[in-house]
Amino acid sequence: MIKSGAVSMITGILLSMTFIGIALYALFFSDRLPQVSKDDLRLYALLTGAYGIWRFIRVFLVRKEAEKNV
Repeated sequence: MIKSGAVSMITGILLSMTFIGIALYALFFSDRLPQVSKDDLRLYALLTGAYGIWRFIRVFLVRKEAEKNV
């Protein structure tokens, strides 16, 4: 059986990769949008990607802290 820590780690990694994927998609495939929307979409993509990266780092910090408390 999978431990709850492993499930939360896998879920956190999948969530962070989803946010990073959305950000990359928004950055690289925004050519079809009008110029007015591109600036807003670029900002949204950068914020979404930053959250995905932060979430990825946080997953490993929580795991490291959990290993230290065992």
